[in-house]
Amino acid sequence: MAFLQFGAAIPLGILTASIVSRLRFHKIRAAGVDIALFGGFASAIFLGVSALSSWVLSQSEVASDAGTVRAIWLLGFATGGVGHTATLGLLLAGAAVTCLFYRLMPPWMPWVGLVIAAIAELSVLSLLFQPLSILLPLSRFPGYIWLIIAGFSILNWRERTTPAARKLASTEAVSVY
Repeated sequence: MAFLQFGAAIPLGILTASIVSRLRFHKIRAAGVDIALFGGFASAIFLGVSALSSWVLSQSEVASDAGTVRAIWLLGFATGGVGHTATLGLLLAGAAVTCLFYRLMPPWMPWVGLVIAAIAELSVLSLLFQPLSILLPLSRFPGYIWLIIAGFSILNWRERTTPAARKLASTEAVSVY
């Protein structure tokens, strides 16, 4: 499991770089692009740390000390749960808001991404109230699906937007978000 989870962190980082590159291709200088970049890379790093924590727990030498096992397990859950999901929400929010303002996706799609991002950010409350841990999978798995669809949906704005939107997006001083 640790191997597969660590393996999933790498494509998440690559997908983040691809989405941010596509947004920058459109010459968008909005803060949302940088927020998406930070969120995506941080999310991939948290997922990798969680996977490596699981790998450490699989070592027979570690299993003999209950206190160590509990500490590493909690670290793995915190990084792979709340840490990963909250930063995944930043990736979703940064990409969705940018795509919403620049009309790079069908209009409904950024709104769906923002709802998922809001749920992901609310999942941080599970650190205070354990029952809110249900928000972790409710935002993580739809978030992955949204990212995959977004990777295919970010359209060439020169072909898909109005001339006014193209003019707005081409100015150097645009800062939306």
